[in-house]
Amino acid sequence: MNFVKSNKIFFLLIALFGINFVILQFVSCNSSSEIESTISLINKENQSIRNLHEEVLLYEGLEEEILLAKEDLLNLSKIEKTQNRFWDSLLNKDDNLFINFKDKSSESINADLTKLYSNLRNLCISKNVLFPSKNGSSNTFSPFGSSEVDTEKKFGFGLQSYDGFWPSFSKDEAKLLGVQSRIISTIVEYLANSTDEKYSITLNKITRESVGKEDILHIADDKLDLISEEKLIRNSVPIKSFAFSISFKSHTSHARSFINQLRPPFLIRDLKVERSVGTDYNTQSDETVDPFGDASKN
Repeated sequence: MNFVKSNKIFFLLIALFGINFVILQFVSCNSSSEIESTISLINKENQSIRNLHEEVLLYEGLEEEILLAKEDLLNLSKIEKTQNRFWDSLLNKDDNLFINFKDKSSESINADLTKLYSNLRNLCISKNVLFPSKNGSSNTFSPFGSSEVDTEKKFGFGLQSYDGFWPSFSKDEAKLLGVQSRIISTIVEYLANSTDEKYSITLNKITRESVGKEDILHIADDKLDLISEEKLIRNSVPIKSFAFSISFKSHTSHARSFINQLRPPFLIRDLKVERSVGTDYNTQSDETVDPFGDASKN
């Protein structure tokens, strides 16, 4: 007992340290769960930071890509404008006979076609455009009353079957036939404007595509047979068009003048030129005197 009394301070310190130990132990036990939750929250925040960093990495250089994309869009817009201008000039909506064709009844188209024959024949006669006769020569005047004089009255301009005959066409088929008749009329006008008084043009034949089931039954020799390999613009681009073939015999200058008038929407798919066997044109020969003899040379 005397030992305890003499060492009060020592035992007091031991008691104080013990109390501190118990308090600290108690605090440590109560705070461990909070520490673990705090650590887990810190770990989650670290993971979210890493995820955000990875997402940000995906957008690095995005500003440069945006600038490049804008340049590409500008280039594409220029190409599109160029394409639009090209197709507008190619289709030429102002002079496009297909687009500007007004809907008419089948009877009205038949009446227009009847007028078309006489108008085109009169135009050709007035413009020195001749028609081929049965024997292959032009329909020149015959003093012996040959039937070849009336050849121009029978030429059908690719629509021979409907000169005085008009089957029961559907509205759509009659419309397409009316469009074709206007196109043929324009082509013949271009050809007529290519002549002169010195040389004539012989219009041999005009052939066209059939416009429907009824037309194919009556088109006969006016049908244009297209080869499957022929490259028409409509085969690669979804636009509607008609193909025609025109055969004529003329002077070279007439052919040039005719081709120069074929502006869009008229497009030339193919051009075949053959020299005539023999000539229908009168040529003047100049005689020269041979200085070394009496014979003359041409």
